[in-house]
Amino acid sequence: MRCLTACLLLAALAWSARAELDPKALFEAPVALGDASGQPLISGKAQGCPYAADFNADGKVDLVLGAKDGMETASGGLWLIPNRGTNEKPAFAWSDAWRVKLPEGDLGVSCGCKSSGQVQPVAVDLNGDGYLDIAYSDTYRRAYLLLNDGKDREHPTFTQQKFFDMEKTNHGMYAGGGDWNGDGVLDFLHMTFAGAQFKVFKGAPVEGGKGVKFAEGGLPAAEVLKITGEKARKCAWAWDYSGTAKQRGVVEYVGVFRPEGGREEIAFFEVKDGVSRKLATLAQTAGQTPLLTASDLNADGRMDILFSCGLWRAETEHTKVWVMYGKGE
Repeated sequence: MRCLTACLLLAALAWSARAELDPKALFEAPVALGDASGQPLISGKAQGCPYAADFNADGKVDLVLGAKDGMETASGGLWLIPNRGTNEKPAFAWSDAWRVKLPEGDLGVSCGCKSSGQVQPVAVDLNGDGYLDIAYSDTYRRAYLLLNDGKDREHPTFTQQKFFDMEKTNHGMYAGGGDWNGDGVLDFLHMTFAGAQFKVFKGAPVEGGKGVKFAEGGLPAAEVLKITGEKARKCAWAWDYSGTAKQRGVVEYVGVFRPEGGREEIAFFEVKDGVSRKLATLAQTAGQTPLLTASDLNADGRMDILFSCGLWRAETEHTKVWVMYGKGE
């Protein structure tokens, strides 16, 4: 009996050790994306927010970048950057970037004041027709849906429609995504100023296709998550990064966090019983105002963290696009 008790105690201690998650073990160190020759991808655009998706359907994951044209303007746009390498060794060059167009010409995004205006995208097939569409927030007035016209894989044209109006039109409102309800389907996350509230537009599969449809009906259609504690202030992306979140009864997410008296960082959070707590700082960025998404750049089934930073001075190096590859635990 004593032996059985000792074995059970050892097993419990071993389980307790495994249950203590080490978020830093889930991701590789940040690396800057570049072209086939190793030259880094430098957009020169301010406050870039990259997302990984195969927009041209060639089997290689590409980039969608939302950004401002510069820090001295409140206008921006979206750019599609094809992958000229492979999923295992992607290659991106700014010379290949294609600015998203509407039938009347280049998409121009009015994204508020100089300091807080941003363009945050989520790329997904919204109607199941096999062509990639885009949902994005201008972080100032409203969120939009861009529907691919399906005429040109490499250089598509989109039609734009309103997704929803924001509560305020003079403050930064941020976007995120991921799987917030554990059903394995991408959701759209609307974050009010400085992450005060997380509002989820639930994603659902489009019947008869491979697309995802977000809940319609404006802000009343969003579920307000009742979360307290240490929270991301923008760019919150929830997935089961560890592979154990669901069985542990928690929600794992990454996002941009600003510690008291410090500068913004990329952090890992866990939500349990409605309380969010920061578990780890994943990266301190060289540039200011990092923006991020969590998507699968190398198509290995694990979510990666993509980010870029601000451009407050002349250092275009800060507009590199970086990735932290997910590696599991």
